[in-house]
Amino acid sequence: MKSKELNQLLIKKFPNLMDDYQREVQWQEGDETGSHVVYGDVFSPYIIKCLDGRKNIELEVVFEFLEAMLLQKDEYVTEVIALSVIESIRRFL
Repeated sequence: MKSKELNQLLIKKFPNLMDDYQREVQWQEGDETGSHVVYGDVFSPYIIKCLDGRKNIELEVVFEFLEAMLLQKDEYVTEVIALSVIESIRRFL
């Protein structure tokens, strides 16, 4: 899977992140911005906010999304999730 597709999957599943996403990619390569950047700078902070606020419903959606992504067994997706998401949030788990 390519960055653009992975980024679009994030926004499709979490449309509430669109403003943060646009701020992050507008000065870079748009939808082609690397997913490590997008998931690390947009998705991980959202997850941390959900953890801090104990937003269990949102967290359930987050972790179902992560699980579904990892089940694809795509090397790039796994790398993005492991390095840019899980490494960023591990201190909260």
